[in-house]
Amino acid sequence: MVLAAAWLVSRAALVWLLLGPQSWVGGDVTYFEASLAVVDDVGLGRTLVEYPLPAVAVVAAPWLLALVSGLPYAVLLLAAAAVTDLAWTVALARASRGWLPALVWVAAVPLLGTTAYARFDLLPGVLAGAAVLYAATRPRVAGTLVAVATAAKLWPAVLLPPLLALARPRRDAVVAVAVTGGLLAGLSLVLAGWDRLWSPLTYQAERGLQVESVAATPAMLAWWLVPGRWDVAYAPSKAFEVTGPGVDVLLAVTTLAGVLYVTGLALAGRRLWQVRDAVRPRTVVWWGLAAVTGFVVTGKVLSPQYLLWLLPLAAAGLVVADSGPLRRWTASLLLAAALTQVVFPTTYGAVTTGVGGPVWVTVVALALRNVLMVQLLVVAGTQLWRALEADRQRGSALARQAPGPQAWGVRIRR
Repeated sequence: MVLAAAWLVSRAALVWLLLGPQSWVGGDVTYFEASLAVVDDVGLGRTLVEYPLPAVAVVAAPWLLALVSGLPYAVLLLAAAAVTDLAWTVALARASRGWLPALVWVAAVPLLGTTAYARFDLLPGVLAGAAVLYAATRPRVAGTLVAVATAAKLWPAVLLPPLLALARPRRDAVVAVAVTGGLLAGLSLVLAGWDRLWSPLTYQAERGLQVESVAATPAMLAWWLVPGRWDVAYAPSKAFEVTGPGVDVLLAVTTLAGVLYVTGLALAGRRLWQVRDAVRPRTVVWWGLAAVTGFVVTGKVLSPQYLLWLLPLAAAGLVVADSGPLRRWTASLLLAAALTQVVFPTTYGAVTTGVGGPVWVTVVALALRNVLMVQLLVVAGTQLWRALEADRQRGSALARQAPGPQAWGVRIRR
């Protein structure tokens, strides 16, 4: 009852803020509605090109309902976010033996603020979290969930290797991923053409250095301390970007960081392949946290909604592989979410329009958040490597067992 009351009160506060003092945070909702209204004129291939086509279908469903019912599109999209949030809270509470995972999620959403309900990222984040939650027990469901999440937002693809390694039987998960992913990709190709499949990637590649990214931290500190040499302006990417001396170098750093990230993921993937028959849920959780945090930290964009990629994964991890390190990691993530809300939307105007509070509060909160994100990456990467090493030792022990009914993974048919 206490958990339910906390959910109701905190979500009511979010809705009140979105419909009132922070209604401007719903700019993406207005953008979705305006884009969908002209889809007949421009075609699917040129509608919301920064998102995969299945994501367009998701935001279009409430729009079609709004046309039929006469209800405001923003209200229906808000209701869809609340239903998604509630369903995930219930799933965590039912799957866990304790209260901590659901409590973490109930606290996480208000800590991040109205961004959680005003952005599309809540859905793929919850789908990815659910895939981790069910990977060991329902491989077909997990495979389908991660395939749908990937089709909607791309980044959940990094979860595929450990999920497929953990699934038993592995074939069920592979088939679910292949069929679901192939169907969604095929529909996108038929409905909008080949270029539309890749438009989200090309859109991201052409972006500049967003003010909230980790790499932009030195430039934003300099922008605050040495006025006039660096500029913050609204860019064609529909985000605020920083320009000025050294920004090209910082962009090059993100490229190098991306290469290092992919290399590290490949090395971890090699070890994962070696221990694929001894993988445990702990490895899946730390892989997901390390891979997604790495993607966020090394990029040239770090929008506030990116925290919604990590928060559901951490909550799911507390269900399937609870541990002291994971609890501490999750606590730090919650702090990062709170600092993110300080930056956006609470004091964002100080940076973007010169109105909304002292600039130093925004810049210092942003720097602290970004330092914390780097720390989270280091810890998650360390824990992942330890988990893979433990799986390797476990696999060696299993290999030394005599064949028989007690051997891990053997099924007896009668």
